[in-house]
Amino acid sequence: MLLKDIFAFGEVSLINEGRSNKTTKFRGVFSEAERPNGNKRVYANSLLKREVSKLQGQVQERRLLGELDHPADEVVHLGNVSHIITKLHMDGNLVMGEGEVLNTPSGKVLAELLRAGVKLGISSRGTGSVDLDESGSNYVVGENYNMITFDMVSEPSSQDAYPAVAESKRLQLQEARDPIIAELEHHHNDRYYITALKRRLGKI
Repeated sequence: MLLKDIFAFGEVSLINEGRSNKTTKFRGVFSEAERPNGNKRVYANSLLKREVSKLQGQVQERRLLGELDHPADEVVHLGNVSHIITKLHMDGNLVMGEGEVLNTPSGKVLAELLRAGVKLGISSRGTGSVDLDESGSNYVVGENYNMITFDMVSEPSSQDAYPAVAESKRLQLQEARDPIIAELEHHHNDRYYITALKRRLGKI
């Protein structure tokens, strides 16, 4: 199951603004443990600490790439890469991070948004399972969680506007099919109405 969780930066801290051939860099809180997020999911501190530790190799080798907006799968698509994560560590229950904006098409858009002070969200992307907690109101992320990267996304007025979990293929197909069915029914009703009208006109 693909898990995507958004954490609002609020005031994004720019290390510099990318002038004089300098790279645009940013820092902030990337995620938080032990508290329900906007998707009502809870990550254990030990789980995030494990995953942050696991990603250190990619950070050191400059291989932890992120995208502008979420893709529909767990693959990092190089054509949409906008930034690289350069630092990642735990500070209590907070996952703190830093990143550099890359000089790619998506990176140029991201740099301009950051310089303009646009409020953005940093969104973790990973795979794993979730279970309801004892209260039945939140979801606990399972030990099989695998953190992939952090993407930059626009922040909606409510974090609940983001889907809690990437939907199953069946639901995706259903959502795609519903408007088509509605349109076909609309045209069917139109044809039925026209046919009935012709019959009535024929009797006048």
